[in-house]
Amino acid sequence: MKIIDNFLPEEEFKSIQSLMTGRQFPWYIDTSGMVEIGDGKYQFSHMFFEVAKSIGRNSDYIELWKSFSKKIGVKKGFFRIKANLTLKTPTHEESLFHTDMRFDDPDKLMHPKTAIFYINTNNGYTEFKNGVIVNSVANRVCIFDTTLEHRGVTHTKDHPTRVVMNFNYE
Repeated sequence: MKIIDNFLPEEEFKSIQSLMTGRQFPWYIDTSGMVEIGDGKYQFSHMFFEVAKSIGRNSDYIELWKSFSKKIGVKKGFFRIKANLTLKTPTHEESLFHTDMRFDDPDKLMHPKTAIFYINTNNGYTEFKNGVIVNSVANRVCIFDTTLEHRGVTHTKDHPTRVVMNFNYE
C-alpha cells in the first residue's frame, strides 16, 4: 500500500476540487445500497467510466483524470473510475467491508490496483480489514491491491460532504 500526499500539482487539484464540490457538478443518488443491494446505506455517485458499460457514454468530465492516470501508473487501462459523495452524519457510520471490483478470474490479471483519491479534508476515513486507517486528506491518494477489503467511514464535522474518487485499473 502506498499513501502519497499532495499528489497532484496544486493548481490542477484546486480546479478539480472546485468543480467536484461546486453546485454544478452532477451527482446521482443510489438508493439500492452503498456496497451491495439492500445494505441500507446510501450515497451520491458519479460514474466517469466503467468497462462493463463502455458501449454507453462516458462522463463529460472524464478528461479531468488524464494526467492522474499517468501519475498512478496505469499500464493496461481502467476498469472503472467513480466518485462517491457522502453526507456528514452525527456519528461515524461504516459501510460494509468490500473490494471495489469482483473479477471472474483475477489470476488472469497482472496486478489489478485500486487508488482512492481524496477530494476534501474531513474526519471521515477509509478503513482496511487489516486494521490500516487512511484519513480523508485533500489531494491524498492511497494505492493498493484491488483484493484488499476496505470500507468508507462517514465524517462528523466540518465540511457537509466527504468526496472521494475510486480508480480501479491495471
